[in-house]
Amino acid sequence: MPLPGERFLPSLNPFSRNTNNTQSPQHDQHLRYDQSSQQSRPGSHHLPHSPSQPGQSAFGNAVNPTQFPIGPSDPHKALSELLQQSHLQRGGRFSNTVKAAVVRALYQTIWQRGDWQALFIPSREKRHIPSVQSLDDWVIHGDNETSKIWSCRAAQKQVEKRRKESGEEPLARIREGQICGKVLQRFERTFTCKTCAITPSVVLCADCFKASDHEGHEVLFGQSYSFSASCDCGDPTAWRTDSHLGCSHHPPLPLGESPKPLPTKYELPDALLIAIHRTIVICLEFIIQVLQHSSLPSEYGHLPKTEEEMLTSETITGEPKDRRGKGPWGVVMWQDEKHVLREMTRQVRDALGVKWEVSEQWVREVDEVGRKVIFVSSNHVQAFHAANMIQQIDAPVSLRLAADVFREELVGVLISWLCDLSQCTVGGDDTVFRRMLAKAMYESRSRGAGIGAGTPLIPDLKELEWGKIMGGHDVRRLDWLLQLDSRLWKKPKWEMRQIYCSVLYFDMEVRKDLASRFAINYPRLIEHYLFQDRELDTNIIYSSAYLIFTNGQVCAATTSKGHLFTNVVHVAHAWYTGQVVKNEGSDRLLIPPNQFDPNDTSSKGRLDLDLPAFRAKKGLAILGHLRSIFRHTEMRKIIVRQPQLFNRAVAFINMFVGVQPQRREQGEHVEYEVDWLRSFVVLGDLAKMCREFGEAFTLATPDQLLSSMAVVINRILCDMMLMSNTLDKERYIRPIEHDVENVLVPGSSFTLVKQSVSRIEAFSFHHYMNLLLAEMLKAARVIMPFENGLLKGLNFREVIEKFALRSQNSGDGERMKLMILEYPMQKHVVLSQIRADMWKKNGQAMRMQYHHYREMGVREATLDQEFFLLQFGLCAMDPFKFVVALIDRYGLAPWFRGNVNEPALWLSSATEPKQRINLFEDFLLLMIHLVSYPAIIDGWSRQKITRKHIIHQLAVQPMSYSEVYKKLPERSQEISVGPLLKELADFREPTETASGQYSLKEEFYDEVDPYWHYYSRNDQRAAMDRLLARAKKLTPAVEDPIILPRPLELPPPGTPYSGVGDFLHTHVVSDLVYWAIAHCMHIANPDQWATTVISVTHLPEGSKDVPQIPTWDFVLDYALHLAMIALQVAPNEFAEATVNLKDEEGSHSIFQNLWLMQTSSAFKPWKARVDHILDVVVKHLPSHYTTDYRAHLEAESLLSLSSPTKPDPKAAAKERQRNIMAAFAKQQQDFAALMGEDDDDEDGDESMNEDEPAESETHGQCIVCQEDVTAKAPGGMLALLQPSRLLRESVYERDWLEEHLLIPTSLDRATRYHRFSLDPNDPEPSTTEGYPGANLKFGVYMSACSHFMHDVCMGNYFEATKTRHTQQVQRHHPENAVRLEFMCPLCKSLGNVLIPVESSTTSRKPPVAIKKDGEKIPTLSLTIRKVSSEGLLRVADSQRIWDHHFETGEVIPWFSDCVFSVHSLDHTHRRAQMRSISRMADRMRGLIRPLSEQSQRIRGKKTHMYLPDDMVGYTVSMAEVAHRGLGTAASGSKEGVMSVAEQVNEMSMKLIKKLIGLLQLELDLYFGPSFDRTALRVGIFARFLPDWYRSSTLPSPLLLRRPLGMVIEAAAIAPDLLQSVIVMAYYAELTRVMLGLSLFVKKCLTPRTPASRRSTPPADSTLADGLTIFTGFKPIMLSILRNAGPYTDSDGILSLLTDEMLAKLLYSHTLPFLRRAAIVYYAVSGTYPNTSPAALAAITPATSEYSRLLTLMGIPRPKETLRDPSATETPIVARWLTQWAMQGRVIPSLEFPGTYELLRLPRRWEDIVLVHANRKCGKCGTKPTYPAVCMFCGTMVCLGGDCCSEGEQGECNIHMRECGAVVGMFIDIRRWVILYLYAGSGSFGHMPYLDEHGELDISMRRGHRQYIHVGRMDELRRATWLMHTIPHITARKLELTTDGGGWGCL
Repeated sequence: MPLPGERFLPSLNPFSRNTNNTQSPQHDQHLRYDQSSQQSRPGSHHLPHSPSQPGQSAFGNAVNPTQFPIGPSDPHKALSELLQQSHLQRGGRFSNTVKAAVVRALYQTIWQRGDWQALFIPSREKRHIPSVQSLDDWVIHGDNETSKIWSCRAAQKQVEKRRKESGEEPLARIREGQICGKVLQRFERTFTCKTCAITPSVVLCADCFKASDHEGHEVLFGQSYSFSASCDCGDPTAWRTDSHLGCSHHPPLPLGESPKPLPTKYELPDALLIAIHRTIVICLEFIIQVLQHSSLPSEYGHLPKTEEEMLTSETITGEPKDRRGKGPWGVVMWQDEKHVLREMTRQVRDALGVKWEVSEQWVREVDEVGRKVIFVSSNHVQAFHAANMIQQIDAPVSLRLAADVFREELVGVLISWLCDLSQCTVGGDDTVFRRMLAKAMYESRSRGAGIGAGTPLIPDLKELEWGKIMGGHDVRRLDWLLQLDSRLWKKPKWEMRQIYCSVLYFDMEVRKDLASRFAINYPRLIEHYLFQDRELDTNIIYSSAYLIFTNGQVCAATTSKGHLFTNVVHVAHAWYTGQVVKNEGSDRLLIPPNQFDPNDTSSKGRLDLDLPAFRAKKGLAILGHLRSIFRHTEMRKIIVRQPQLFNRAVAFINMFVGVQPQRREQGEHVEYEVDWLRSFVVLGDLAKMCREFGEAFTLATPDQLLSSMAVVINRILCDMMLMSNTLDKERYIRPIEHDVENVLVPGSSFTLVKQSVSRIEAFSFHHYMNLLLAEMLKAARVIMPFENGLLKGLNFREVIEKFALRSQNSGDGERMKLMILEYPMQKHVVLSQIRADMWKKNGQAMRMQYHHYREMGVREATLDQEFFLLQFGLCAMDPFKFVVALIDRYGLAPWFRGNVNEPALWLSSATEPKQRINLFEDFLLLMIHLVSYPAIIDGWSRQKITRKHIIHQLAVQPMSYSEVYKKLPERSQEISVGPLLKELADFREPTETASGQYSLKEEFYDEVDPYWHYYSRNDQRAAMDRLLARAKKLTPAVEDPIILPRPLELPPPGTPYSGVGDFLHTHVVSDLVYWAIAHCMHIANPDQWATTVISVTHLPEGSKDVPQIPTWDFVLDYALHLAMIALQVAPNEFAEATVNLKDEEGSHSIFQNLWLMQTSSAFKPWKARVDHILDVVVKHLPSHYTTDYRAHLEAESLLSLSSPTKPDPKAAAKERQRNIMAAFAKQQQDFAALMGEDDDDEDGDESMNEDEPAESETHGQCIVCQEDVTAKAPGGMLALLQPSRLLRESVYERDWLEEHLLIPTSLDRATRYHRFSLDPNDPEPSTTEGYPGANLKFGVYMSACSHFMHDVCMGNYFEATKTRHTQQVQRHHPENAVRLEFMCPLCKSLGNVLIPVESSTTSRKPPVAIKKDGEKIPTLSLTIRKVSSEGLLRVADSQRIWDHHFETGEVIPWFSDCVFSVHSLDHTHRRAQMRSISRMADRMRGLIRPLSEQSQRIRGKKTHMYLPDDMVGYTVSMAEVAHRGLGTAASGSKEGVMSVAEQVNEMSMKLIKKLIGLLQLELDLYFGPSFDRTALRVGIFARFLPDWYRSSTLPSPLLLRRPLGMVIEAAAIAPDLLQSVIVMAYYAELTRVMLGLSLFVKKCLTPRTPASRRSTPPADSTLADGLTIFTGFKPIMLSILRNAGPYTDSDGILSLLTDEMLAKLLYSHTLPFLRRAAIVYYAVSGTYPNTSPAALAAITPATSEYSRLLTLMGIPRPKETLRDPSATETPIVARWLTQWAMQGRVIPSLEFPGTYELLRLPRRWEDIVLVHANRKCGKCGTKPTYPAVCMFCGTMVCLGGDCCSEGEQGECNIHMRECGAVVGMFIDIRRWVILYLYAGSGSFGHMPYLDEHGELDISMRRGHRQYIHVGRMDELRRATWLMHTIPHITARKLELTTDGGGWGCL
């Protein structure tokens, strides 16, 4: 009889269609196995033999030896010998040579002929195939000494790529209907389309998603957290529709076409197929032979204790007995998650004495591969020592014979080879190798394969050894592979997953057969998962199980052939009942488990929550498998048709019923709270399993359903009656009956189950049989063919009683129904009690259970099911009896009978009055919900349920998507809710600070029910308030509108549950309303209620404990709502009932009580509803019933007409407010007049005492002492001085030149545009994504927070900060006292200096400011003559001009190394009048000085920092850079701005002014007040005019100075000369730019490489005007470069540029200087040099920023000026060039003139993730576990890894020093957050990406695709980066937490 596996290979002959091939017998002999040699070799394998069939055709032509050198005559024999004997030849040391030899031998077995090889790789592509003669070619050496085998699949990909590029046909044939099946590695990114996928577990790999069309769908982007998924592309069972099935790589079958069967024969040689099969068999047999003698993961670390034990013990090995214990020995280190890389590296280094780099590489290999052989030695002492050293830190290590370890390494090579070939095509067909592999797996092992010469197998493999497993099934190779899987390590495990996946997916029938073997082995695989495997996510249960349980056809087939369902239930039963057999370290589950007999009194049969199953979550995987089985239609059909399967599942579920019972503590607080998590860990899965199990009966027949319901009901009743051992008989009490009388109706009596829930002794949340019954009852609605409410003449109630309950009489039936409903009623009552705080003495655990049981994730499967059972009770029982039973269960029976004023109602030791009223509220609300929420009982669709949820949630308040989503039921979360949200809600777009929100559209408020089933009390209030506000808006004439109940959506008549609202037609509803309203009459007389309670509790009259009446608001609210519902459904019946009186003394009817409420002011909030109810009642009553009431209404109406009109309260309130404001205004005027008189007197006094000093100027209040900062109490602005590397120098590359040309001409307008990377539609150059760190300039940036502090207070505050540091030594503080840092007490900004706010006492003339027409700015020549005259008059010796200057013209006091306490010329003045200022200046210089010394290399200068350049100039430059491309004005300024100076915020301008003032104060500190500053004024001009004082010319060229620094010097020394200095500095900047451009153009354009493609910027409206400034400037520049240029080929350099390009480059590079000069001038003077009306009139919208600045600053235009030889500036520029040419011709560097951007990011987050998914770190060469990308330069680094760290510094911190100085911004790609770093501190921030719903998704927990938010990106760029706020962000976040530090390790 043929084996099932022969389906894969029907026969050998039909495979070949070539009948002309012939082959010699000799060659046929070569293809046979050498049986004799196998039998003669001890311990060798008996390899399988594939007999040829009679009449078989020849295998093919003789092999051409020139096509492929074959080597051995029998390659299969050679392979077998190599595998068996190679360890003997090499002393057990595995190497790359062995790996290469094995791989070559493997390919030689299948490439015995050249034409066979061509079927894999075409002959003309032979260059991709390694040489047989060279072993090195068969192993590819990667980075860091790692190696991998040559890949045939990779070679085929290269061939396919080349053929695609050349337009040739692909070799691989694309099969329609093929499934991708790619196994996803851990953390690999995946896509899920919720619109198309059937279940949330369906995923697509990145390649398939990109090749498919899901545009407009709700797509999730996530990652695979374990080896638990494979790509489902092309799987028809995973997708809803065929329109989006498959992709271009895996196209679907044509619509309506079924999958094609596998071919019965291939166009391939038979000999090739046999060779492939033989090779696979050899590989599989060797893998099994080796792994059966390998160690289990649980044995890692179990080393021999003594030398004797090591040499003599019978440890498991594959070696024959004579070689055991003789060595050599191998030490294997295994993957470990407990130790960090550095710790393991150190341990390996110490154990083996290898270098640190070698040790680190080995540890990395262990993490990547899963294990590493780190030591092989014949010396057993050395081997033991090495293993013991590793084991000392509890790291997993094994010490075994080197031969065993060697063979295990061979296993890894063979598995890699099989994995690679399973992805390859043979002759263009990818099924050939997979088919051979499937056949080999399904076959039995070769004869005599056995255990070989090794030790006996351990017990967990005995069944395999015996040849029969699990029910007598014959053992196949696949069984061995599955059960040996746990012995593999990480990399082979993943490769085996890929092999299984490729085999399972290529054919459905193959999948079913192989899956059946998985089902047979399921118990053993679970045992490995539960007891042995260390890495659960790599276990086969987590991965390949996914392939089985997610397919209904496969599950059904495996249940039939492999007993899948039975095995899973048995495993779950055994695990949760603790039926584990301990067997020599190999724990086994008892399969099948012992089934507890529920009637056997000798066995309790209950679960023990102390078992390991309830202490961990491993068992949830088994429950998940069961749930997956129940979901499939195919499995549901099998279960409902096979009672034995149904009963087995019911028995398993029934075990969990009633676990962890609890009693209500009424005495003292419980000492030990219940460990509720142990039972609740399975509650969610079990409850959902019951729901899915019950849904199976929608496919059953009515007979099957009813018989199964009878089984479930019987179990429920047996458990409750304690006839079984499911419930604890010591805790639970057998139900008894009692009579409940006079409830609702006097004289009524019902026999009910007796149970006082307020004194309950055993209450459990776990009643799964009731949940299962609820779902089965729902199925009755679907499958029972009721016609007009009857089924075969029986109504629904009779059907249930006769066939489900099987009661003998109606009394028994009613009793059974009450017992079935007992637990659901108890559950609702207890939840109400918990809400009423009646279980508080049980501790917090009870409230936690309450919240967990009600949360939306499980509510549909738990509480909603029990709610449905109550609705079922209304239909299946007499409504009167059901309501009375519910009242009795709530303990409210006394409140619905007798006198409502009876004091005994409030006398109860079990409950307080407030608690009773809370129970009353919940009872009435439950009655409302039972009739008003038909979603469950009417079987609403999932779409409708989700719609209702969204409407009611948004009716409470606008919500974000995540808030809405969290409140949806579990199954609603599985569908795409995006379309529903678009239909129902309006979306508010997100802003920079607020997330997107949805608000309900106006038209859908009509569908809102304020008493919705899922609303809390607060939600009810909020919804009602919104509905009332809407009603008032729609009907403003109605003063007090009401919200009527929505029409009930009851099940249609004739259906099983159509009677759920029948009680509304009976007296029951009116009785409920009657008693509720009667109790609410206490609201009118609260004092009487208190007297009643006092009489019961016997409190004295004057006692402080007089009870306050609890609120009855909700009770009355619900009663009135219930009345309105009844009036909608049955108005006549309810109206008649309202006038009926109860037989109680003093009682009123409903009508009378409502009439009293109508007339009582105490019930004013309910008057509108009471009026409505009475109006409707009156309409439906006979007129003579309501004569008195109508007469009363008419009298009130007449009275209201005759009474005067009541004033409008709103108008009266407004009038009162108006009068109050008028009186207040008059008082203000009187007070002002009085103060004015006083001021006049004071003025008079001042005029008489002019000699008295005026009061000091106040700069602001001290943030510490709140006193004013004045000259007498000096202080300063709190500021932070921080090093910065943000200013950018130009990059000399072609793409960056293009960036310069695209810079807009007006940077003070909104000209910045956004560009994105990785966009195929708008590509951008990859070279310009980030800015190179080598092109950044170093400087000092100052920032202030606008707060002030006294100098003295600063000292005290800083001392307090240091004291806090000493007291909290464990904390990482937000500030660093060593760096003099402190935090602003108010705004928590970081600071380290005080900037003095006092002005210099030295008099200075103000800057020039022309504001009238006719006035002119002094010309440059006039100013020069003026300064010259001043110098001649006041400077006697021109040589003395430079006494206090450096050789480049810098003023000495402004160098950072100047110490005023040493170098000052007037120490007396410094120590007296300027003492505080000196301290503040010294504090600042104490920080700058070390920075200056440490940054000399970065700055490229040997001198110390010069403050005007490196601090003030840098701060001004950054203020200008931060406002490039922005069109907004500064806060408080006018809309239209004339320059960037008006865009800079007030605080920054004030800071710049104070920094210039600081320079002035430092001059005062240095020179003193008596020093004549004329020499400094003259020196400013002298440095610009080299020939002015020839005897005192500076040795350094002026063009080496930064012009902006000289402008700042002028602003500090001589503000009146500032405009002229700006003119000369501008031409100096222009000259520097021309020189720098010569080098820039030469380097960028000489190679003549074309610019990369880039997006097109928007149109520049001022470009034409801007270009006119420098159009025709090329001759001027050419003249300059010819005379003084750095190159002889100046003509050739400029010829590379067009005139327009040159004009744009000159414009762009000189514009920043003009902008900065304008900022300095505006900060000093508050205006510009030229603001005359004529000048301003010339400015139009088309005027470029450059033209505007030239006009405002009074600078002559460069082209006209430099063309004119008579211009003053022309000879000055010529002299600069001469001086520069004579002294070295050092070319000035160019600064980048465009807008500064962070790393260019893609529009979608997933793009950057996928790009960096396989990218390796440039430093360590490995793929980082947590990759991070620098947002400044784009470099990828390892975040938090030990690989690239240096000491305690991680790579992020190391890179930060080279790129951002002391600050860093890194994208943590995996966790999707921004890492901020600042000088050893750090924090995390949000990425500027939001999902389509406008929300942040931190760490991608929700998985929605993220899109960049331009506003947030701009805020991050400008407010965080350019404004240097990273230190403040980190400090503020650290201030809020007790941080432990460690940021430097990142």
